[in-house]
Amino acid sequence: MRKTGMIGLALSLPLRLVASYALEAMTDDKQVKQQSMLQPIVDNIDVIAHRGASAYAPEHTLAAYEKAIQMKADYVELDLHMTKDGELIAIHDSTLARTTNVEEIYHERATWRVKDFTLTEIKQLDAGSWFNNTYPENAKKQYTREKIPTLQEVIDFIKKKDKNTALYIETKEPEVYPGMEEKLVEILKKNGYLKKDKVIFQSFSEASLRKLQENVPEKIPLIQLYSPKIIQGQNLDDVFNRAAEYAEGVGADKSLVTPEFVQEAHKRHMVVHPYTVDTQDKMVEQLTLGVDGMFSNYPDRLVELTKEL
Repeated sequence: MRKTGMIGLALSLPLRLVASYALEAMTDDKQVKQQSMLQPIVDNIDVIAHRGASAYAPEHTLAAYEKAIQMKADYVELDLHMTKDGELIAIHDSTLARTTNVEEIYHERATWRVKDFTLTEIKQLDAGSWFNNTYPENAKKQYTREKIPTLQEVIDFIKKKDKNTALYIETKEPEVYPGMEEKLVEILKKNGYLKKDKVIFQSFSEASLRKLQENVPEKIPLIQLYSPKIIQGQNLDDVFNRAAEYAEGVGADKSLVTPEFVQEAHKRHMVVHPYTVDTQDKMVEQLTLGVDGMFSNYPDRLVELTKEL
């Protein structure tokens, strides 16, 4: 992520895509009011593979990260939780139930929270069959062999596949995992990833980001995540003034992104990365609002779109 001069990305969007979006917007007065040709504050749009290329392979597995790398995503996103024995692993949920066969293997240990299992126990789980069952159109036999990876395993894998692919790491429920930030910084520093253009940190937890701010180099971006519920009823000025104290950007549910939202962030030199944007029509819509990158389960679609800019 490079904060350089303003670029005219929105104005250079393919005319057919802008025209299509504008025509659709004209059918709704509210949408017309939201039309914008704002510009990003970076010199390239960040393509962030949401949980890896998770539309094509089981989320947060090496298979999903490999597809993201093959699709030329700038960042692979990792959601981190911590095991009972203090290992950082890539998984979105705080429980193992949705994306593994934990109920079958450890049926007597409900509620199957990550924090209650050791890494050795977690490595016994199948982290891919659920994807084959849920998305049969993208199912592959080899996904049944996928395991939940540790942060170290992900770093080793990316170094081997493409050392230029960077990490976009979220600390999940850090209040549940004392020492998570320190462990994270230690691993990244050991592997040469604690530097600009190698990692971005994100969290819904302000406390976690402030802790990271104290322990990482100043040039590494911190991104404050927002859901509609978090900022509902709050003054946007107050929200962004507070975030600007420690963060270089905001990751927002795409429903929150309006011209005013982007302008307020950019006024404070903070980038805007909406989540999760999967269709090219929605990607164009976000780009015309001046966002600086976006999370997608289909990173190839955003890569294809940015090639036309």
